[in-house]
Amino acid sequence: MLDNLSDEERRLFHAAIAQWLSAAHEVEFDQVEVLRAEIAPGEVCSMLRLVRTCFAHPHLQSRLPAPLVALLRERSLLQPCAVAPTLSNAAGRR
Repeated sequence: MLDNLSDEERRLFHAAIAQWLSAAHEVEFDQVEVLRAEIAPGEVCSMLRLVRTCFAHPHLQSRLPAPLVALLRERSLLQPCAVAPTLSNAAGRR
């Protein structure tokens, strides 16, 4: 699922997340937390997994904070991945 990323791609992703975190507003943190609770209720969910899951599903991607999406696009770090089973499991728990 996420294993297809190189160490360098992971490092670049986490550097972008750190940059976004340093400038994000509370409302944006809240948006991310709502998505995390929806995608992985009661689980630990990395930002990488969260963002890639959202990017793989356009209806979720539109709910990510716009500055985060813009930064990741600017750095060419948003790549779709196969995460539908995770999302299906989350949807079934509602």
